Amino acid sequence: MESPPAEDFGGAQPVMRTGSSTGSHGYLRLSPLEVATCDVLGHAAVPPRPVAIDSTPLAALERCLLPALLRPPCVIAFSGGRDSSCVLAAAVQLARREGLPTPIALTRRWPQHPGTDESYWQELVISALRVADWEQVEYEETDVIGPSSSGSLLRRGLLWPPLVHAWPALFARAKGGSFVNGEGGDEVFGPRRCTPVLFALSRWRHLSLRDASAAAAALAPRALRRRNALRSFSEVAPWLRAGTRTEYQRQLAEEQVAEPLPWARSLRWHLGWRSIEIGATNLALLAAEEGARFFQPLLDPAFVVALGRSAGPLGHRGRTNAMRSVFQGLLPDELLARTTKPDFTSAVFGTWTTDFVRSWDGTGVDTALIDIEALRDAWQKPSPPAGTSLLVQQAWLSKVQAAPTAPGRRSRASDMGTER
Repeated sequence: MESPPAEDFGGAQPVMRTGSSTGSHGYLRLSPLEVATCDVLGHAAVPPRPVAIDSTPLAALERCLLPALLRPPCVIAFSGGRDSSCVLAAAVQLARREGLPTPIALTRRWPQHPGTDESYWQELVISALRVADWEQVEYEETDVIGPSSSGSLLRRGLLWPPLVHAWPALFARAKGGSFVNGEGGDEVFGPRRCTPVLFALSRWRHLSLRDASAAAAALAPRALRRRNALRSFSEVAPWLRAGTRTEYQRQLAEEQVAEPLPWARSLRWHLGWRSIEIGATNLALLAAEEGARFFQPLLDPAFVVALGRSAGPLGHRGRTNAMRSVFQGLLPDELLARTTKPDFTSAVFGTWTTDFVRSWDGTGVDTALIDIEALRDAWQKPSPPAGTSLLVQQAWLSKVQAAPTAPGRRSRASDMGTER
């Protein structure tokens, strides 16, 4: 079947792009401000890609998964969450229908961190799909500077996303084949700018003041939406110096107000985030180093465009309805309607990070951007803010790389225990 001409992915004025310099092995690097905020800034037009007009979202997703299944072993990162479960279900169905090797479900578990437990949902999905090949890997931690990450961090330097350094060992399980993850579900299935408008229209006879206000805010002129956005970002990143923080808030507001209102255009526009570009590039390069090819089918333009065509101009009423429209019948509805999420804070900011930040000497970060005392205050809280992940790595790298190594003695990084 022939594809139609490529369509326009534009509609919004692109926000200034920052960072994106390349480092060793072609990794995309962040700007100093992005390191300071652990936030990738900027948006650009997405290159168009021909997509068959008659593709349903599920058919488009299968087309995105087919190259991965044709390159076995096909390993799918499976957490038990809705996104990875849907990707696994689509891959299993396609493999069985086409007589291809079935994918391997790969699950990470942290038994010492109860908040991360998703075993109920994992077993529900594995049972429903009758998956025979399910690998479960147990960790004590995936601390941003712990043994599972420190070796890669020392070898490759700061990368986005900050937890990428714990992935090489996982990619190695797909050596010679494909590695698939379910990133992107929150963005493509979750609420967009148009969602409050659809919700208000569907409940107009019993509309609450809160719902009416949300819809009005989404429809407001750009200047008013920018002002509202600036107000909503007033408390972000308190560890930044005043002028830096003001600039960061301005960029966040510009990015937010640039989103188009129609659902399909908003979904396509979302693909232009630099966070997606940089994350996908760096993960693909890491996977390639381990001999695997990396896939993110939920963020593939073919799937996103097909999903955008599957509903009216204002999309679906919420994430659950959107997921049901694509995956109903493939997975238990209990899973598709799930609203809970695990908490990985204790596994990501574990003993290594906690010990380091509480004894931090104030060095190793960009003092032109960072208020040292404000950052120290943030790091004295029970858990460091997620927005300081890259600062933790930056300060730790600076300290470790500056530490002398005595003759005949291992480096401090070796003492910590490092994995590729």
